[in-house]
Amino acid sequence: MKFRTTQKEVKSGYRNIISVPYCALQSLLKCEDAIAYTVRVEGWGADVYAFGDVAIVTGYAPFGNIRSSYEINQRYEKRAQEIANGIYDWEEKKTLLAGLIAEYIKEVIQK
Repeated sequence: MKFRTTQKEVKSGYRNIISVPYCALQSLLKCEDAIAYTVRVEGWGADVYAFGDVAIVTGYAPFGNIRSSYEINQRYEKRAQEIANGIYDWEEKKTLLAGLIAEYIKEVIQK
């Protein structure tokens, strides 16, 4: 179950926050559960996914100190879709996608 939080709380809790537009990594994050969400005047703003000391924030109003390029997002999303559509059971998909997420985070943070 995810809890409501603020940008300030997320920024104080994570050194690296990757900002991702809405649905840009939908397949990559498919097997992960958001730990929190933010709201804005219009309603839901973004979901927060935690990976150690890194957070990925994705939604209508994402925020963070790192922005991944459209090309990188598309490359990883395409690879994730291949895994998601493959002949794997849930645990295999979760494991393969977790490895892909780790790769993604490493590449994005190093840029």
